[in-house]
Amino acid sequence: GILHPAGLLDKHRLAVERRWMDEAIRRAATDYLMEEAALLLLVLDPAGRVTEENRYGRDLMGDVEGMLLAEIVLDFAGTFSFPLLKKDPRAVHRLNVSTRSGLPQTFSFRFLDLGDRVLAFGEINSLEIETLRRNLLTANNELSNLGRELQKRNAELVRLNDQKNQFLGMAAHDLRNPIGVILSYSECILDEAGDALSEEHRQFLTTISRSSHFMLTMLNDLLDVAKIESGRLELDLEQVDLNALIGQNVLLNRVLAAKKAIQIRFEPDGDLPPLMVDPGKIEQVLNNLISNAVKFSPAGAKVTVRTRLGENEVDVCVQDQGPGIPEAERRKLFQPFSRTSVRST
Repeated sequence: GILHPAGLLDKHRLAVERRWMDEAIRRAATDYLMEEAALLLLVLDPAGRVTEENRYGRDLMGDVEGMLLAEIVLDFAGTFSFPLLKKDPRAVHRLNVSTRSGLPQTFSFRFLDLGDRVLAFGEINSLEIETLRRNLLTANNELSNLGRELQKRNAELVRLNDQKNQFLGMAAHDLRNPIGVILSYSECILDEAGDALSEEHRQFLTTISRSSHFMLTMLNDLLDVAKIESGRLELDLEQVDLNALIGQNVLLNRVLAAKKAIQIRFEPDGDLPPLMVDPGKIEQVLNNLISNAVKFSPAGAKVTVRTRLGENEVDVCVQDQGPGIPEAERRKLFQPFSRTSVRST
């Protein structure tokens, strides 16, 4: 058959309209990619310099036009090569790019070499994001479980702490009676039969009396649980002859030192003025230091206690001939209830 001229005109018009629609679709797609899509699109020259970027790229990285791709990519492995990237348009390259926030962002890139231009398409792996989201959700659930477990443990610790305080109070209260009896009997013997005793026996009884009184004072402090829990140390200050106080403590410890033939020497500074101190607390510290010196010194050794008046302070030194504390264990100093590997003699 012969095609009528009107039919040819209609066919030509349809072809033109299709080409126009295809061009409109391409323009719409290009506009969407450049302005709306959450896809990183970079137009590069053959040397790898950015000549154009879409809006998503500007929001993410800032204005990178004029920069080389090598300046945008964070090359942690030191293997970046732009010629190799654009060699295979089907290859996917995972690259980290610098962002305005300062944190790197990982994209899966494909490069399309058009000769005078190279198109770089970067997308975030949605499966990877979903995996990270699931992992984050799992970690959040685990954290919530740990938080609940921590609350239970804290409640248990509070309960145990209350029980500890109750035990301390009971123990201190029960110890007061026998120590009070010792104190009363020693004072009674000193008052009623002191003249009939030898000087050495009177000294022993005086030491027993003073030690008992000292222990009662500590037990009274122990009974005040609120003071222990608050961590505040209340001082009962009074004017004291420090040399006399130390001399009494040295005398007390000489009884124990004599069993190991250890000599405790006291070398006081005679220029010490009266000091405002808490004698009970100072005596507690001295007793710990001197008794430890005796405890860890070998038989026949010497322990020396000195006082020295400085410019604005008084130094008290307790020196022994024991093994000392190993250097690796000195971090344990001043830690509550810490022990070292050193054994007593």
